[in-house]
Amino acid sequence: MMTTRPSKRPSVKDVSKWYQEYENTIVADWRGRDIWVMVEQGYPFPDFYRITYTIDSVRKTKLFYGETARNRTEMFVYDLGFRDVLGYIS
Repeated sequence: MMTTRPSKRPSVKDVSKWYQEYENTIVADWRGRDIWVMVEQGYPFPDFYRITYTIDSVRKTKLFYGETARNRTEMFVYDLGFRDVLGYIS
């Protein structure tokens, strides 16, 4: 993987491949919702993270980019209710 950051912010269209970092499901959380989440890291830009999640059959996607993207990704997934995410995302 590429380890140097480009001089200008790349576009999501520049990501050629997504590698799955984390996937998990919660059936009936404390609010009674079914939640599924998948975290992917972009290549050749490892600072791109794409979170695809489904809450009660409604699918959404969230993108994070930059130096703090990994931490923000972990916090977002943790806040969805997945407490075991810490340490899985590289």
